[in-house]
Amino acid sequence: MKVNIVVLVMLCFFGCAKKDKSPYVQQQDIQLEQPRVKASNTIIDSSVVITSELRMKGVEIFYTSDGSEPSKSSETYKSALVVSEEGSYKFKAFHPDWKPSAVSELRVYQKGITPLSIDWKTKAHSTYPGLGNSTLVNHQKAALNFSNQQWVGFDTIVKANVHFAKDTYIKSITVGYLVDTKSWIFPPEVISVIINKTDTVQVKMPKPENKEVLALDDVRILIEKNVESLSVMISNTKELPEWHAGKGLKAWLFMDEWIFN
Repeated sequence: MKVNIVVLVMLCFFGCAKKDKSPYVQQQDIQLEQPRVKASNTIIDSSVVITSELRMKGVEIFYTSDGSEPSKSSETYKSALVVSEEGSYKFKAFHPDWKPSAVSELRVYQKGITPLSIDWKTKAHSTYPGLGNSTLVNHQKAALNFSNQQWVGFDTIVKANVHFAKDTYIKSITVGYLVDTKSWIFPPEVISVIINKTDTVQVKMPKPENKEVLALDDVRILIEKNVESLSVMISNTKELPEWHAGKGLKAWLFMDEWIFN
């Protein structure tokens, strides 16, 4: 009889302790959703408006505009941001009883110089033509989904000549692209820019380190010259890596905007 009483007391003690502790432990182990971030446009003409929200009582959202990860010592998001400078805006949600969220990132770009013309030497794939020959210089960025019409898809080398008014100073060209390894879409492999048919700038791109990447990205190439023409050649990944389901085959190259600043 005494043994039964002791067993019941122990079961009650441990059962009650578990009930008291479990909700707190579980709550602390659950991560908050990422804040939802929207912009009126991601290409800045005069200014754009950025908003962020996560509808949950007790949540605070902190943000940075220099590309660093937000913390509780960063700026507190209180209302819509009116932005006139390009940059990488990152948002992170915090709550006293939950794990902080993952970071939501939004990049905004300064509107560049519109070329006089663009002369394509290669064609986009017929399935992914974008909105025509001027898609990559129409001052519109694409959404993350590769079916968005602002994406132009290539399965071969990209070549184009871009023409400007005489003695147009170009500081840089920013090439926007998509990485979606599950859909066989990889970053450019090599980008070459010939300035005024004389000087060449070449950039070799790093390959994705992870097997599953879905991201909007870009590369900025310094020009810093008065320009009349730029010849741009972009090579896509020649062969998908060994770990990929399509190993040995060509990757897709998807671009959404060339920005000339």
